[in-house]
Amino acid sequence: MIPRISIIVPLWLLSFVVLAEQAADQAKTEAEVKDAEESQAIIEQVKEVTDRSGSDTSKTWIPSAVKFDWVQLTSNEWLKGEIKGMYKDSLEFDSDKLDLLNIDWDDVRILRSYRVNNINIEGVGATSGVLEVTDSSVEVINDYENQTYDRSDLISFAPGGKEERDLWAIKAALSIDLRQGNTDQIDYTAKVNIKRRASTTRFTMDYIGNISKTNGGDGSLVETINNHRLTASFDYYKTRYFFYTPVFMELYRDPFTNIALRSTIGTGLGYTVIDNGRSELSFGGGPAFSKTEFITVAAGESTTESTPAAVLRTAYDYELTKAIDFIARYNIQMGNRASGGYTHHVILTIESEITGALDFDTSFIWDRTAHPTQAADGTSPEPDDYRVTFGISYTY
Repeated sequence: MIPRISIIVPLWLLSFVVLAEQAADQAKTEAEVKDAEESQAIIEQVKEVTDRSGSDTSKTWIPSAVKFDWVQLTSNEWLKGEIKGMYKDSLEFDSDKLDLLNIDWDDVRILRSYRVNNINIEGVGATSGVLEVTDSSVEVINDYENQTYDRSDLISFAPGGKEERDLWAIKAALSIDLRQGNTDQIDYTAKVNIKRRASTTRFTMDYIGNISKTNGGDGSLVETINNHRLTASFDYYKTRYFFYTPVFMELYRDPFTNIALRSTIGTGLGYTVIDNGRSELSFGGGPAFSKTEFITVAAGESTTESTPAAVLRTAYDYELTKAIDFIARYNIQMGNRASGGYTHHVILTIESEITGALDFDTSFIWDRTAHPTQAADGTSPEPDDYRVTFGISYTY
């Protein structure tokens, strides 16, 4: 009996070991097959992107856009985070580690977004879907179709479902000059730029105000400059370069040039002549209506003057270096002589980056009214005003 048991037990143990080894081998085989399948999927995914981009630099690894957006730069570096949008060949990308980045579109090789985007395609218009971009193509994937376009036809895009505040950008600059001693003087200059940018539309509003006070001789400060200008426009991009401006407006006040308020409203068209990522030059304008209210006028003259007008707006931005930008704005308005005739507003700015959100601004401002209206006391304001300002600006 004992010999039988002594033979059966080892045989049972040997059978158990063999079965265990077979199970382990099967599990190992299944795991290897699964790994091989996943590896093959990655290889095929890499090959697909490589085939579309015509580049073999991404064959080693490519991330899946599941919970994050991914961007690969031309240096082969990958960034993980959240796409804020692409406008005017500049990609806004929010990284947890690097914060908000503005990346030249030419520096982006591959982009993969896990969210639905609102996209503006040249010759197609607005569309939406999950976005995948390679060196040469743009693929838009949605519930009913997949479409592929040339990368050069991509005008702009923004993630769908974005919070309204994510569509807005605000930049504020303040300059204060204090002088004390033989001359007591205080100068203030404030500038605010507000933009709302969607995939096919853009709203901009600019404010600039100048106030200067100097010693009046009796210890008090007498105001010598006090002017304010507010401009706004709404643009709709039909193509990459051509846009409509259904409405634009300007409010201007300068008591020292005898203008209580000049209001202008108009409509027009615009065209971007240069847009290469580093520089941008655009022209816009059209017919308008202008009404001017004067502080005082000569006896028998009207205190208000209305006139049809023609407006031309020029905007030029140039990136001198990664940290220094040159910005020029030149706005012209032509009306009748009684309302001032030819007027223009020129502002030339050099922005030097201090940190990501702070810049040091140097601006030259030139305002001209060709035919200022004579005041009740017979004096006529000078046609030209010049100003140079230095200040700090903050971008939100």
